[in-house]
Amino acid sequence: MLLELLWGLATALPLIFLTPLLRKYFPMKLLAATILVAIAFIYVGFSLKENILSDIIIEVTAALVFFFIAIVGYTRHSKLIALGILLHGLWDLIHHFTSGLKSNPDYWPVYCLTIDVIWSVYFYFIFKKEKSEVHLSIS
Repeated sequence: MLLELLWGLATALPLIFLTPLLRKYFPMKLLAATILVAIAFIYVGFSLKENILSDIIIEVTAALVFFFIAIVGYTRHSKLIALGILLHGLWDLIHHFTSGLKSNPDYWPVYCLTIDVIWSVYFYFIFKKEKSEVHLSIS
């Protein structure tokens, strides 16, 4: 479990350090929404590998829910994207113990939950700061 946590940190932190560079090319809302959609569709890949129709339907449905959260977050409430990333981490944890997917690696829940918690907290504070900067510039 410690190894999964450390690898999760090693995966999540580079994005945070690259954010100043990425901001020159992408709005943070777009980056966060894209991340949420991408991580949501990983399980679709796992289900396609096993090729069990009921699993594919569940995974596509869940991915579409996260896609919808990303769209609403991008168009209306950016903090919703951060919440969606956190919910995806919880989905990973719950899903691992309740799903019949065999291709879901044993290390995945802790590894992915670590990444998702870090990114969700990070994006939450980014969006909170951006919102306060908008209010200050209007005043």
